[in-house]
Amino acid sequence: MKRPRRVLVIGLGRFGSALVDELWQTGCEILAVDKNPEAIDAIKARTSAAFVADATDPAVLESIGARDVDVAVVTAGEAFEGVVLCVSQLAQLGVKVIFARAANDRQAYVLERVGATRAVQVENEMGRRLAVQVLNPVAGHILDFATHFRVVPWQPTPGFVGKTLAETGFRSYEINVIGWFSGDSKAPRLNFPSADYRIEATHTLLLVGQEEAFERFLARVDR
Repeated sequence: MKRPRRVLVIGLGRFGSALVDELWQTGCEILAVDKNPEAIDAIKARTSAAFVADATDPAVLESIGARDVDVAVVTAGEAFEGVVLCVSQLAQLGVKVIFARAANDRQAYVLERVGATRAVQVENEMGRRLAVQVLNPVAGHILDFATHFRVVPWQPTPGFVGKTLAETGFRSYEINVIGWFSGDSKAPRLNFPSADYRIEATHTLLLVGQEEAFERFLARVDR
C-alpha cells in the first residue's frame, strides 16, 4: 500500500495550525515545528511528531527527518530572515517541494530565488476569493461547494494502463477524469480525454471527486 504523503509544517500560528488541521483530515503524515511550546501542545495530537525547536538551525532539520519529507511548508513568522534561512536549508537538504509564506512580492521573489517551489501570499489569495464572492454571489457559493471536492493528479497503476476511461471503472468510485498530462513533455500541457482515449504509463491523470471517494479509490488501487 502506498504510504501517506509526509509533510513538514514549520510555524504554528493561525495559518500553520489551520493547515495542519486540514492536512491531518486527509491522512497526511505531519511533522510540525515551532519555538512555542504552547503552540506545539495545541496541535501535537493531530501530527505524527511535533517538535519545540528552532527550524533555522540546520542540525534541527536533519534530526527531525526533514530530508525525508515529500513537502515542506514554511509559514513562520514575523522575522523574514528566518523564513529565508529555513527555505534555503530545506533546499540544500534536497526537499523537492517547498512552500513558503510571503508578505509581499519582494519577499516572494527572494524566497523563490533561495529555493521555494512557490511563495504564497495568503492575504492576496484570500482577497481574490472574497472579491469573487462580492462581485458574484453565485460564484461564491460554487467556490464554497467546491471545497468539499479534491482535484488530484494521479499516476496510473499498471492495472489501468491501456484501458479506456469506460473500462477503468472510475465512475463506480464516483471519480471523474477531467484531463491528463504527458510525462514525456518538458512543458506539460493539460489535455482533455476523447471518447477513445487510452491511458498510457507516462500519463498523469487529473481526477476530481469528493474526499471520501478518493479515500475509497486509493485504498483499493494502491494495495
